[in-house]
Amino acid sequence: MCVSLCSSTTRDAQPHVTSSGVVLEATNELTQFNGRTARLLVRLTDDGKVEWDKYVRRNVWEPQTSSISAERLSEIRRTLNSIDTSQLHGVMGPYHIYVDTSVELQIHMAARQGEVTFSVRNPWSPSVIPTRKLMPKEVRAVVCEIDGLRAQVASDPVDQMCKESTSPR
Repeated sequence: MCVSLCSSTTRDAQPHVTSSGVVLEATNELTQFNGRTARLLVRLTDDGKVEWDKYVRRNVWEPQTSSISAERLSEIRRTLNSIDTSQLHGVMGPYHIYVDTSVELQIHMAARQGEVTFSVRNPWSPSVIPTRKLMPKEVRAVVCEIDGLRAQVASDPVDQMCKESTSPR
């Protein structure tokens, strides 16, 4: 996943849609010495439509659209519905230490208990810097669903943290 190396986007990430049609949405906000940029990491709607921004070249991202099967959509919903959403609130983290950058995932999801919006700071594990603090299982479950969905539709690699914590898809 291109998190700490990508620079900026030509458009702002789209604000989350509060309709019940959004199952899961995450924007990726990157802060660097030269400013802050945001892009749509992934948006899944209840009809299985998936949207994301694809990196084209420095400062250029293009909106993409695909879809997932009803079975995969049900699997994601089961995972989200099994999460204790009372553990998801405000800005959570940072979970890792990054050099010269920070990342904040702004997440909106629909779960059994209702719609939840929260942020996760520095969720992706850098290769050489140790973990700052352990990520709660509820946060990891959501972040790994986002990562797995993005990997599935955009052919991005799955983050090591998510490879270790989930079963094969």
